[in-house]
Amino acid sequence: MILIVKGVAKVSKRGSTLVIHVPKKDKVNTGKITWEKQSIPLLDLELLIVVGSRVRISSGAVLMLSEANIPILIHGRRSNSFLINPFHVRIAEARRKLYGMSENPSWRALIGSAFIEGKITGLANLVRYLAYKDIEKGRNTKWILREVVDIESQRKEELNCIRDITRLRLYEAKWSKKLWELIVTFIPSEYRFTGRDPKSKDPINSAVSYAYAIIYGLCTHALIASGLDPYVGLVHTERAGRTSLTYDFSEMFKPVAVHAVTVASRLAKLTIDKNGYLTKGSLESVTRHVYRALRRKHRNWRYTVRGEIYAKAWELRQNIEKGITFKPFIYTVK
Repeated sequence: MILIVKGVAKVSKRGSTLVIHVPKKDKVNTGKITWEKQSIPLLDLELLIVVGSRVRISSGAVLMLSEANIPILIHGRRSNSFLINPFHVRIAEARRKLYGMSENPSWRALIGSAFIEGKITGLANLVRYLAYKDIEKGRNTKWILREVVDIESQRKEELNCIRDITRLRLYEAKWSKKLWELIVTFIPSEYRFTGRDPKSKDPINSAVSYAYAIIYGLCTHALIASGLDPYVGLVHTERAGRTSLTYDFSEMFKPVAVHAVTVASRLAKLTIDKNGYLTKGSLESVTRHVYRALRRKHRNWRYTVRGEIYAKAWELRQNIEKGITFKPFIYTVK
């Protein structure tokens, strides 16, 4: 399970159990604070997500989660932090080779193109799927299918001409924007969603940022598990403290998060609090749909989406060390 802790709360350990304390509402208004307790066995836990800055976590809980290789994701409005225990793999050897390869512009463009191709093709597959679903419900979305065909033909001509990172960045920005313009049509009009803007505090953008944070956490975990340095930048620029390789690698898996948010927006009323975070019910809804998408399995994949994140991280290492061809993960809904 994925555990979400938001607002004022205390996280501690008791034996091999994670204990969450949250303040209980005082109906009598005595001014005395009482705490409700929830116990979570480690066997049931895959990821701990802390939303906001008001949660206190004991060092004992952090150590216990670290020993169990359970990552902690701290999701903030402006940034995300990951607490992850390095795995016992040949980290130094793999990272030396990664640093060397990252100085090769041709290799960066080749691997970066694979990441971006996975993202754009996955988004196109998602748009196509949603359009077909709406057609089945009697909605007029055939024009969207024609738009996707047009986008696919044009962008593939451009992709074949890309030889450097600068052009790859422009390519990604252009076609992501066009596909987001189509995704907007599948978001209920009541949200007044006009497109992806990470700085916006509207419910849909907040939900997408939160869903992306889950993907970032798993991708960082997978890269470290494979012995790679998540701070090396291929497409994204390297900056101090920025997990650039995580952002590069996760591009392939972003359609998974977009799908989850789109479904959640249509099945639940997503709302935000005064600080711009999703409310508790909205967090639970988005998390549930992300988790469901991560467990999705397709005949073209060896594993579930979650398993593919780890498999592709190892495949990237194999490419770096042995020159084995890296094939992008492409999200396919049906």
